[in-house]
Amino acid sequence: MGYTSFDRFVARCRFRAALPHVRQDARVCDIGCGLNAEFLRFARARIRFGVGLDYQVTATGEQRGAVVCANITRGLPIRSGSFDHAVLLAVLEHLKDPGALLREIHRILVPGGSLIMTWPSGVVDSILIVTRAIGWTSPDMESEEHVARIPVETLIGALSQIGFDGFVHKTFELGLNNLLVAHKPGARTTGGKIEEKRT
Repeated sequence: MGYTSFDRFVARCRFRAALPHVRQDARVCDIGCGLNAEFLRFARARIRFGVGLDYQVTATGEQRGAVVCANITRGLPIRSGSFDHAVLLAVLEHLKDPGALLREIHRILVPGGSLIMTWPSGVVDSILIVTRAIGWTSPDMESEEHVARIPVETLIGALSQIGFDGFVHKTFELGLNNLLVAHKPGARTTGGKIEEKRT
């Protein structure tokens, strides 16, 4: 079916929240990139090399950038230390047990690299029921499969145990969405400090 105009608008809001945390000339892995790996296209001015991973994609000439059809819950088909950033945009709410994927993300990042993730608050689920019923949201978005949200403090604790630090958390879209950046220790990290912002 493809995405609706509303789906694309919401995705752009996530992209704009994530983009400032992508370094110039970065290598970026977009995990759960969706049908067309649109974030890689959106951020192309900053990206030297990008790969999108998703079970929905097909590696054809119609795709933008390199895409790989992969089940991200069964490991990432990426060499260790390959990327400056991993982005996980509106994916966390689909994962019943994200621990294994988060460990894989830590593995594929270079020292000083970062995980940039967004996810909606639980209240968004009731909004999505309405937008889907009236046709604003595509069935391809799989919003009916959202799981209970992990509290931010619990998520940061799990990421810390994996080896991440230098956390930055903020909300956007009137508090309906979260952004969390977590760093793999290295030359570019700032220690275990957690920075919280609301916009």
